[in-house]
Amino acid sequence: MKILIITPRIPYPPFRGDKLKVYNLAKLLSNNNSVTILTFLRNNSQKKDLVNLEKHGIQIEVVKFSIFGSLLQTFLAIFGNLPFQAAFFKSSKMEKKVVEKVKAGDFDVIYYHLIRSAQYLYSNKTGSKPLNVIDFTDDVSLYLKRFAEIEANPIKRYFINIEQKRIEKYERIAEKFHSLFICSDVDKNFLINKGINKNVNILPNGIDIEYFYSEKQSFEKNRIVFTGNMPYYANYDAALYFSKDIFPLVLKKIPESEFYIVGQKPPQKIKMLKSKNIFVTGFVKDIKLEYLKSAVNVAPMRFGAGTLNKVIESIALGVPVVATSMAVGGLPKELNKYIFVADDPEDFAKKIIYIIQNPIIRFEMMEEGKKIIREKLNWKKVVSEFEEYLSSELLKLD
Repeated sequence: MKILIITPRIPYPPFRGDKLKVYNLAKLLSNNNSVTILTFLRNNSQKKDLVNLEKHGIQIEVVKFSIFGSLLQTFLAIFGNLPFQAAFFKSSKMEKKVVEKVKAGDFDVIYYHLIRSAQYLYSNKTGSKPLNVIDFTDDVSLYLKRFAEIEANPIKRYFINIEQKRIEKYERIAEKFHSLFICSDVDKNFLINKGINKNVNILPNGIDIEYFYSEKQSFEKNRIVFTGNMPYYANYDAALYFSKDIFPLVLKKIPESEFYIVGQKPPQKIKMLKSKNIFVTGFVKDIKLEYLKSAVNVAPMRFGAGTLNKVIESIALGVPVVATSMAVGGLPKELNKYIFVADDPEDFAKKIIYIIQNPIIRFEMMEEGKKIIREKLNWKKVVSEFEEYLSSELLKLD
């Protein structure tokens, strides 16, 4: 198959959720198919990232990203109905480039990554190729709904609610595509309950089982870790919430416990949390090591959507996880019994303390969980099933 991937960000380096997914899809699909990525180039320093993608046989086409143009489009969106996040990536140059590439490339499949790429849909009214598929990944309206529920600032909540209403209307653009993908059953059911009748398919977040392979590693018995892309507000909020509401309860029982916040570009408020018991590392090259040397991984998410890589990565390595029910709602149900779930600070702290005081959990309970992750969520399996689906849908168009 000839596959065109349209995505708003260069999927390299693959350190954050959306980049990680597109990187693995493109890399593995290119083994048996011709894959081209069309994306925005924000600055010349990103050209080295293009080279790393080309090493896998992936062809790259870029459109220069204009921050001035993006801000202008976002401002103009105030007077319309387009979601602000779609307006930010609105580009006449990208529209022209899509048409140019599709007409010249004879693509079998066009994969549009994230709802903000839906505006570049190439319409073929004959019903033949290309097969247009959209991957929302997460249900953004669900994310915004949950965000508004915990946001205390009334002005912020007002604008979040505006964007949520716009997204809810805009999500119906999915009806124009052959197929719609989402990463979890929770997000899928939320879309269906809103009346989106398009056949909704699951394309889960996977894991690199060769990298996230459990190794015998001594760990620090009182070390608690939280990982994530820190500018992402759900992670930022979770780190603050844990530090202020949960960790003090752990310290009362285990004064020598330490909390590590690991992730790129921590905002100033996160940096200010540093103390003799709280460490803010910023970006680290080997995230696996951060999990392995910790006694427990935490995911105290108060809002969000989709599937959290931080949870499946931890289980794959056999590191116990304490998470809110919201953090695990998008995971395969078979994994539920390998996660300690708590939704209030006292219960969350109790479960962390229990794990720290009972390290045998790491060596007994987590073994089965590792196997399930490797069987169900390894990227090779995820991409193979996706490839089979695309092939079968193409046959229907012929």
